[in-house]
Parts: sequence; C-alpha cells; structure tokens
Amino acid sequence: MVQVTKQAVQQWMLLDYLAQKHRFQENVRLFERKYDMPFDAFEKYVASAPKELINEWDDYVEWKADNEFLHMTEQKIRDVQAGNIEYIG
Repeated sequence: MVQVTKQAVQQWMLLDYLAQKHRFQENVRLFERKYDMPFDAFEKYVASAPKELINEWDDYVEWKADNEFLHMTEQKIRDVQAGNIEYIG
C-alpha cells in the first residue's frame, strides 16, 4: 500500500493547476498578440462587425473559454494554497 500525506497531495494538485494556468495564459497571450488587443476589445469588435467573421468568431469562442478556464484555475490554486481541499473516498 502506498501512503501519501495531505501536503504531498496539495503539492501535486498545485503543480497540476499551475501547469494548467500556464497553458491558459499562453493561449490568451497568443490571441492578444494575434489581434493586438485584449479580450474585452476583441469581444466588442466581433459583436459590432457588420457581417459574421467566421475565423474571428471561432477564435472568440476559444479565447473566451481560455479566459474562463484561467479564472477557474486561479481560484482552484487559491483554494489549494489555503488548504481548502475535501478528501473523499
């Protein structure tokens, strides 16, 4: 049987969430560079376009998801760092 401490589980979770955060941040940065604007400005641009911009719309959906996942992951990191972990099983 393998035994694991609560601290080891917290460290593993933290490393995993930090890796996820890095990936989402990098995706957001790539879109910011591609369009030379932050997400909020891009969202307004896509919403006010006179015709549907298919490629931009696809990027908008992905960029929005990356932003949302980034915020969720940052909250998970704060929870793990604060020890807000519930063990089940």
